[in-house]
Parts: sequence; structure tokens; C-alpha cells
Amino acid sequence: MCVLAACGTSGRALRDPAPGATAPPRKAATTTSKTGNQVIADSDNAVIRPSGFTLSAGDWLPDGNIPAPYGCAGIDVAPSLTISGVPAGTAELLLIATDATRPGEYRWIVAGLAPTTAALTPAALPSGAIEVPNSTGTTTWSGPCPAPGSTMNFQLRLYALSAPSGLTTASGPTGVRDVLPNATQAAVLRGDYIG
Repeated sequence: MCVLAACGTSGRALRDPAPGATAPPRKAATTTSKTGNQVIADSDNAVIRPSGFTLSAGDWLPDGNIPAPYGCAGIDVAPSLTISGVPAGTAELLLIATDATRPGEYRWIVAGLAPTTAALTPAALPSGAIEVPNSTGTTTWSGPCPAPGSTMNFQLRLYALSAPSGLTTASGPTGVRDVLPNATQAAVLRGDYIG
């Protein structure tokens, strides 16, 4: 039993601290992560919690290189997506594509997705889904387009909304920002696109 002496096998005793000495400050725990949906709050103040809610694209691996066809070095087409683990109580799903360095500039917005949506093929959106005008002024996918030889970190964020968004084809990025606080969770797919 150890009493007022150092415990362990090194045989060394602990010394009293020097007069006026203080303990080093504790490092604040960080809860932000780039992997999966392990983000607590994004730049739009939507709450995101770790869960089994996922968004995937077969040939776009999470945090990997984004295949050329999805950006301007290819044919600039949106990927087909698979959705799983939508949280209970979700009223609507909202999908947003952004350059990760400019998260408030939306490159593709798809609203009105039913919580039962399991897959998303841009060529044939599910019934009720609409493409909202994005920051480029169009309603279509505007994929990653970095300068030649540079890299852009691009992301897709699928939000589970607790109430219908009310977004229409007349809405725009400002309308989207107004509904993001209704997000209870989000699935995030990120990657790098090389120009």
C-alpha cells in the first residue's frame, strides 16, 4: 500500500513543487473531425452529431480523390449517391455541395428529398425533389473546378431536417441558410479534386 510516497516500481519519490509553481493549463478537448459525420456544428450553425447516418458514392471514397467526371476536368456531372441510416423523426432531407474552403457558397442544392430516399441519381431525381438555384445562379450541379495543378477540397452534406424546408425553385442560397438550423444530423462525404 502506498501512503504519502510515490507508488510504482521506479523507486523515485515525488518532490514538492517549487514555491509559486502552477500546473500547466489543460488542453481544451477538440470535437471537430474531418472524417465521416463526426462534426458538431458546421459553418451554417447546423448541429451535426455522430451517428449511423451515411452518404456514399461508389467510386468517391470518403476523404479520397474525387473521380475526374465529377468536376470540370471531366464532364462535370453529379455522382449517384446512396443514403442509409436516416434518423427517426426526419421530415425532409436536404443535400448541399460546396467547396470546403467556402462552405457558404453552394454548388448544388437538392431539397424535398423524402426521408425514405435510399439512392439519388441526378439524371432522375426522386418524386418531390427539387434543385434549388445555387450560388452560381443555376439549378444544376456545379462540381469542383480548381486551377490547373491545384487541389480543391469538395464536400456533399446531407442534412436530416426536423421540419419541411419549404424550399422551392424560387428559393436561393439565403433560403437554404434559413432552414439549416432545423437540421438534427448530417452525413458528410468529402474528397479532394485535382485540377
